[in-house]
Amino acid sequence: MKLLLYGGTFDPPHNGHLNNLRAAAARVHPDLAVVMPAGVPPHKAASGTPAALRLEMCRCFNALAGEEGLPAVEVSGWEIEQAAGGRRNYTVLTLEMLARRHPGATLYLAVGSDMLESFRTWYRWQDILRLARLVVVSREIGDDPALHAAARSLDPSGGRILMAPVRALPMASSALRRRLAAGEGCADALPGSVLAVIRREGLYAAPEPPEPPRRCRHPDPAGTT
Repeated sequence: MKLLLYGGTFDPPHNGHLNNLRAAAARVHPDLAVVMPAGVPPHKAASGTPAALRLEMCRCFNALAGEEGLPAVEVSGWEIEQAAGGRRNYTVLTLEMLARRHPGATLYLAVGSDMLESFRTWYRWQDILRLARLVVVSREIGDDPALHAAARSLDPSGGRILMAPVRALPMASSALRRRLAAGEGCADALPGSVLAVIRREGLYAAPEPPEPPRRCRHPDPAGTT
């Protein structure tokens, strides 16, 4: 069994996210794609959008089930449940959970090209590469020397990092939140089911204050921080 993990804050999930998951799945043809909205990401401030609503909006990914390369899609609230219990989660812990739940499965982790170049800062990044193969989604795979150099330095064997070219869609959740706060409809960028939740709940109606820089703090080896 092949299992592809695709995580993110998804605040809100947009057509670019769906497009990236399609590209990663087309590269590895998983039996199951698990979409995992983050609880409290270690590298970001907590989202102001209630976690239950981000989880509900992520149901838009279910529409991909049955497309070529995506026979099944599961939207998981596991990381959100960890945050509700007061636990800050890390990608390696999510992969360990999936390995326990799906013994014998081959795990893949979809990441953006920007994440690959900072991958050594991730908590227990060596264990992530041991547990899963990375599927790097990028529109510049063919002509980005820095991306290839980062992949070679992380994986000299060349077997743990796969490249997945994608027709990039020019959108980001932060920009969409600003557009929504300005009164734009954003129907060009958001799935209909996501827009329905946003309108029902009045999400992203007010401008956001600037977010201060935030550094990722890893727990100590004893797990006391």
